[in-house]
Amino acid sequence: MEKSLIHSNELHFIGKKRIHQAVEKMVESLDLAAGSTTGFDLYAVVEAYFTDLEKRREINRLLHLDRDTCEED
Repeated sequence: MEKSLIHSNELHFIGKKRIHQAVEKMVESLDLAAGSTTGFDLYAVVEAYFTDLEKRREINRLLHLDRDTCEED
């Protein structure tokens, strides 16, 4: 069976539980002590990036990504 891939204009379809599970795997693979602590929360950043188009645009601007690649539905 072919796996259905999620494209950039469909990121909001990924559930928060699945996003958090993926961040947990990233934290483990990077040997980080935690994914969140005072002033540092990978869970919140990744969740916001995937689920909120406006926050994704803000994050892209902060990272100086000149081209706005965020797609609307």
